[in-house]
Amino acid sequence: MHNMAPHTEMEFTNRSLIRPRGKNLRWVIVAIITLLSIANYLDRGNLSVAAPLIMKDLHINAAAMGVILSSFVWPYAIMNLPSGWAVDRFGAKILMSAAVGFWSVVAIATGFMRTVGAFIIARVLLGVGESAMFPAAIKATNAWFPQNEKGTATSIFIAGTQVGLAISPILSTALMLAFGWPAMFVIIGALGFLVLIGWIALYREPELHKRLSLEEFQYIQSYSGLAETSNTNTDTPITFLQWLKLFRYLPTWAMIIGDFALQYLFWFYIAWLPTYLEKTQHFSISNTGLVASLPFIAGTLGVLIGGRISDRFIAKGMTRLDGRRHTIALGAVLTAAALLITAFVHSPTIAVTLLTIGMFTYSLCSAPIWALATDVVKTKKYVASIGSIQNFGGFLGGAFAPIITGILVASLGGFTIALLVTGILALVSAIMYGLVLKKTIPL
Repeated sequence: MHNMAPHTEMEFTNRSLIRPRGKNLRWVIVAIITLLSIANYLDRGNLSVAAPLIMKDLHINAAAMGVILSSFVWPYAIMNLPSGWAVDRFGAKILMSAAVGFWSVVAIATGFMRTVGAFIIARVLLGVGESAMFPAAIKATNAWFPQNEKGTATSIFIAGTQVGLAISPILSTALMLAFGWPAMFVIIGALGFLVLIGWIALYREPELHKRLSLEEFQYIQSYSGLAETSNTNTDTPITFLQWLKLFRYLPTWAMIIGDFALQYLFWFYIAWLPTYLEKTQHFSISNTGLVASLPFIAGTLGVLIGGRISDRFIAKGMTRLDGRRHTIALGAVLTAAALLITAFVHSPTIAVTLLTIGMFTYSLCSAPIWALATDVVKTKKYVASIGSIQNFGGFLGGAFAPIITGILVASLGGFTIALLVTGILALVSAIMYGLVLKKTIPL
């Protein structure tokens, strides 16, 4: 166990901070979180790949399959609220372990479902189980990384989501062709248990980790805790009433609305991009899969760059809050421009280029949004709670995007208005993060 006296602000300001060479246990921690992130997205994405075969084998119609596919999002969004509180109350290790074990069991059990009702129950339970993943991940990252590296560290495990989206169709299809769709669910679900073993064996809080060198521990602490030195009660578990107080502050609502708008945009891509490419830009079905993957490939790069940009802003003298929110606002404005132009484009090449740029610039926001949770509150015990509240707003946007887009396309006969709405929402997000979110939450 490592014990260190709190640093004063003067000591923090005057001391030259040197990265410990060869002492990189913190990056091993973020690597295991990244593997959990990939497993998370493999389990939530494999049903859409298997849907055609399941519909054929079990005689499920398209409308029923639509209900099954959408039944994940709402419980996931709602359960972000209590799961964030639970992570702050009981700790990242316990909640992550329970979440991964639970959702992996559900993922495996999905392979044995044979009715519409059973599939809906499985997807609802999957949404409940996966809701604790990212609040626990940001809680762990906050504990293991100094402020000057949190954006970069967060970007790595958030990039795992894009990797999961990219490889899920390939891996799921290969397993289905080789073993059938029931076995595919079992095999991919079992992967979660393998990564869980690594998490349980590896993860401890830094002050309790026997394999963490004193040099690296001091480096982790060197940028941490300045806002907390005036509050010695940071280790007291958060109560439900304290959690409710977060909703009293304008920054909380700016984050909810801002992430609602951004996740609406993201789920527009996930739910409707292939249809847009086929119906509006007239790509063949065989080409749509390849073309639709281009934005997500660009998005993986964008996630990594966005975290680094926000860290560089902070290194250049911005406050931690400003470094994160300005990166998000920049990415949102650029994304809005790309989508608003796309609404009026008739060239397939230009449309795909703009949509790829749009996903890249959107992804610049992804890591700073989660890292923001570590910077907008004064004490670390609220980190998972505020992150999950923001993510709740985001997944509400994700839940509405497929529905609203479908209504607009069906009633207006095309994607022009749907793209304009999505672009305007990106501007709303830029306003929320860039202009409204100016102060930290005094908790």
